Amino acid sequence: MSQPATVSLIVSTFDQPDYLRRVLAAVSRQSRRPQAMLLADDGSGKETREVFSSWAAQQSFACRHLWQAHTGFRKAHILNQAVAEADTEYLVFLDGDMVPHHDFIADHCAAARPAAFIQGHRALVERQAAAWFGQQQLPADRWRALWQGQISGWKNAYRWPWPVLSKKNHLRGVRGCNLSLWRADMVRVNGYNEAFSGWGREDSEFAARLMNAGIQRLDLRGRALCFHLWHPPASRAGLTANDGLLEEAIRRQTTRCEHGLDRHI
Repeated sequence: MSQPATVSLIVSTFDQPDYLRRVLAAVSRQSRRPQAMLLADDGSGKETREVFSSWAAQQSFACRHLWQAHTGFRKAHILNQAVAEADTEYLVFLDGDMVPHHDFIADHCAAARPAAFIQGHRALVERQAAAWFGQQQLPADRWRALWQGQISGWKNAYRWPWPVLSKKNHLRGVRGCNLSLWRADMVRVNGYNEAFSGWGREDSEFAARLMNAGIQRLDLRGRALCFHLWHPPASRAGLTANDGLLEEAIRRQTTRCEHGLDRHI
């Protein structure tokens, strides 16, 4: 199975410059460098721009900062903008509060299969350890956090000798913070649905349309590790409406959204 020849890493963020700094440091240590790294920024302030521009100036691959004014949670919109700018055949998605293992991109590319998207998983770094996790080398930070009882989902904290890649036909555990797919498949379903406003379900609805279109969900365990840094939960004010959009996509077996990626291409 040949791996993707070209890959872009798309990192989403909103006003977490300290966390983003640690994520970017981990991106610099990737065993497989991307051809491009795109920051999908939902309206962060000056500090985030400075963190990214300083880091990007030191990289050997293309780096772009896509920014939109913050008028509520509009992650779907800024992700589509980033995808429109990506000119690689494969896309890897990561959130700006997720510190990746140094083989994160390589593992996603190794797992890539035709007509499939790869769902990775995460270990949760609790509040106390989130103050410092990712500032040193990963093995040392992981050991310290585990010793302090500050990592949940510890089975996702270690890279296994053999990865487990399994087919799933449901949406449980779908999260866009650790996901990859062929760009052509994303274009096929018209990307993320920009009808979503507020936190929640945009990843599940996107995955539902992929699966409705015959693109298989493959769950990856023991590889593509990342560590989610604790933060206060986002507002759930729009969740009821977003649940409705997800239910509609499932009921109608929708494969393309009306307000999506084609707005930006």
